[in-house]
This record gives sequence, structure tokens and C-alpha cells, in this order.
Amino acid sequence: VKLRLYPNKQQQAQLWQMFGNDRRVWNLMLDMAKQRYQNNPSSHFVNEYGMNYLIKQLKQEYPYLKDSDATSFLV
Repeated sequence: VKLRLYPNKQQQAQLWQMFGNDRRVWNLMLDMAKQRYQNNPSSHFVNEYGMNYLIKQLKQEYPYLKDSDATSFLV
């Protein structure tokens, strides 16, 4: 099955916003993991459930993340 979408200008803007927000969350999580490892190399890696828990806090810190679909942030 092939499917092709033709979003209008508003939908395109929403998609670009969502992709940008996803990229921002990814980079924030990666930076947090790197800093945690640099501060304490023997600490346990934060798994996907721990990272998903942090998304709520990120949405409070960065209100524009609330404009994206919540499921797009899940690992």
C-alpha cells in the first residue's frame, strides 16, 4: 500500500514545528546523558522509561513543546 499526503501550508508548518521539537528533545536528552556520564561514569544509564518521565518536566521548562503531539517524543 502506498500513501501520499499533500498537506496544506498550515499542516506543513505544524509538521516542521513537531520535527523541530522532536529534534530539540532528542538533543536535550542526549546532552543530559552525556553530562551525567561525565559527572559520574559509574552511574547507571537512564533507560527509556526514565527519559519519558523527564518529558513532562521539559514541557514545563519549554512551553513550546506542548504544541507537538505527545507520542512523537516517546523513545
